Amino acid sequence: MDRASRPPAYAWDWFSRQKLLWRESRKRLATGPHRTAPRYRRSDTKADVMALLKHDYQRDDHVRQIVGKVIAEITFLGRTDEPFEQLGARNAPRGMRWWWKALTGEEVGRIQPPEPAHRQLQLGLDEVHEGLGG
Repeated sequence: MDRASRPPAYAWDWFSRQKLLWRESRKRLATGPHRTAPRYRRSDTKADVMALLKHDYQRDDHVRQIVGKVIAEITFLGRTDEPFEQLGARNAPRGMRWWWKALTGEEVGRIQPPEPAHRQLQLGLDEVHEGLGG
């Protein structure tokens, strides 16, 4: 696996904070006949599972596929065929954006919220003196 396609520390950090993601990845990797299944069955703490995932992700296509499927299904609700902007994640963390690019190839920067329409919320002192506030 080339260095550019390896998840950086911030992407793993984001992933590890998503309990549903690492637990579902572990569950899927612990079942079935794949050679990594016994190790995932024996590991149930976040620290153990994350250590295995980080190690195996670089070396095992099966692990990469499972992690990718879990992220696509849970985080992106299976909507990886649409542009990221349509997901409505306005302040998506950098780690989440990295995984999106890894899964779809779409580069995503921070999405800026639309500019709010200018509204005057408070009367100025001159306007109050002129009687506009009352």
